[in-house]
Amino acid sequence: MLVGASNPVGFCLAQSFLETGYRVAVGDLDPSDFSSLTAVSGTNLFPVKVNLNRDVYVNSMVDQVYLRWSRVDILVNIAFRRRECAEPLSATDLGLDAVSNLIRVTSAFGSRLQGEELAVVNIAWFDEKSLLEADREAVLQAALRTTTSAMAKKYFDSGLRINAVHTRNARSTSYVQSETLRTLVQAVQFLANPELSGKLTGNVLHIDLKPDDSPFRR
Repeated sequence: MLVGASNPVGFCLAQSFLETGYRVAVGDLDPSDFSSLTAVSGTNLFPVKVNLNRDVYVNSMVDQVYLRWSRVDILVNIAFRRRECAEPLSATDLGLDAVSNLIRVTSAFGSRLQGEELAVVNIAWFDEKSLLEADREAVLQAALRTTTSAMAKKYFDSGLRINAVHTRNARSTSYVQSETLRTLVQAVQFLANPELSGKLTGNVLHIDLKPDDSPFRR
C-alpha cells in the first residue's frame, strides 16, 4: 500500500513493486497519475482516491484495500513537496505531514492486523531546488526520528515494523528517475524485507546524494 503516492516517488515505487510481483494499492487525492501503470498491470494495481487529512476517509481507504485483497504486507507513507510549489518549503510543515499521516494511516492499518506482520516505511522527500537551512532540516529529522522510534515501540507487539527514510538533493519529474529515486526504492525494499521480520524497527535512513547526481531516462 502506497499512501500519498501521486508524485515521482510513489510512481517509481509502484512500478518497482509491480515489476517484483507485488499487488499494489495507491492512495491519494488524485490517483489518475497511475493510469499508465493500470493499463499494463491490470488488477494488480488498485488506485484509491482519499483525503489523508481525515480519519474517516483514511479508514474508508483501508476498508477498500482489505475488501479487495484481505491482507497488506507493506505500507509506505510519503510526505512529498513538489519543486513548483508556490509556498516556500518548510521543514516543520513537511515533518508534521510525515508525522501526522504516519500516525493516522498506521493506526488505521494496525487495527486490522490479525496476527500477521505489517512493514511500515515513512518517507519525507524534498528536492535540491528548495534546500533547507541546517537548523530547519534538523527539525524535520528530529520529528521523523522521534516519532518513528515512539511508534515502533508502541506497535511492536501488534506486529508492525516502523522505519523511515529522509531524502535530500533529489531531482526528478514524472519522466526522469534519478540515482536518488533508485536508492530510495532499494532502501524501502530493504526496510520492508520479510527476512527482517521482528528485527529491524524504529530506524531512520538518511539519503543525501551529491547535487550533481545525473538523472537518467527510463
